[in-house]
Amino acid sequence: MKRKILIAGLDSKLKAKLVKLFINNNFTVAVSVNNKELPPDNKNNNLIEIPWNIKSPLSAKNLILECQHKLNGFDEALVILSSQHSNKPIHEILSSDIEYAIDISLKGNIFLLKELILYFQNVKTGNISLVHNSPQSKIFAPLYAASAGGLAELTKSLFASYQNEQLTINSFMSGSELIEEYAEYIFHNISGRTKKLHGKILRFQDKLHPFSFTSQKR
Repeated sequence: MKRKILIAGLDSKLKAKLVKLFINNNFTVAVSVNNKELPPDNKNNNLIEIPWNIKSPLSAKNLILECQHKLNGFDEALVILSSQHSNKPIHEILSSDIEYAIDISLKGNIFLLKELILYFQNVKTGNISLVHNSPQSKIFAPLYAASAGGLAELTKSLFASYQNEQLTINSFMSGSELIEEYAEYIFHNISGRTKKLHGKILRFQDKLHPFSFTSQKR
């Protein structure tokens, strides 16, 4: 029986590589699609593409409902937490850019996680993996710092808030530019999971073996 997974987040090289890895290893994958200009990929029966407007709470709800319907239920979700990048000093940032960054980096991710957690609470099982990809020892420009820092604190808060429930939440972190290796690391940890984990931060270390990692509790 094929395993089923939802992969959600803004379209990126990391997301595309993760989708490819899971499909090529006997998973059925539902994936959020943000770019309306890209035609659906109807050539692969193991891939289900579902439109997602990251700014809309209704779209987040529809994404989960559509995924549930088309996969006939699922218990694995991988959410790539995207932060808005801007290298401008704060006094040069347009108000519209600030609003867009909050929509993309914080509101959109929270809308999705809310609906995902509600679904797993209802089915009384589920694993959520939160994926971060930003340098760990660097001072960021203000707008990016606010969003990246907010998502990091959100992750720790979710660990604490849901530690006594049947669903589990863990995270992956990397400051590396080795996107393909990071994707393979994520895939091997999720596909090879043999026991229930909650509140673990799995850090990709690109200076070690590609699948080496450190695991740290919250």
